[in-house]
Amino acid sequence: MIPAELTEQVQNEGKAFKKDQDVFLETYLQLCIHFGGRRWKKEMEMVFHNIRQEIIPILEGMGMDRMAIQSLCSWAEARVLSQ
Repeated sequence: MIPAELTEQVQNEGKAFKKDQDVFLETYLQLCIHFGGRRWKKEMEMVFHNIRQEIIPILEGMGMDRMAIQSLCSWAEARVLSQ
């Protein structure tokens, strides 16, 4: 069982993480439109590739792990497609 203080800490961090996810998802959608225009879904694979080419070096430069960035992009792509 997790101690109460750690449970509260996890909940607080989870709330902050969820908020950051929502912001990142909105930014990712804006990038889709930027790279592909309003009809970006017709060329979504190329759009997703171009976005990754741009944001991976940015996030790596901030110290993020490349595999974590790939996972984040995959998550965002799945969420964008499900909307």
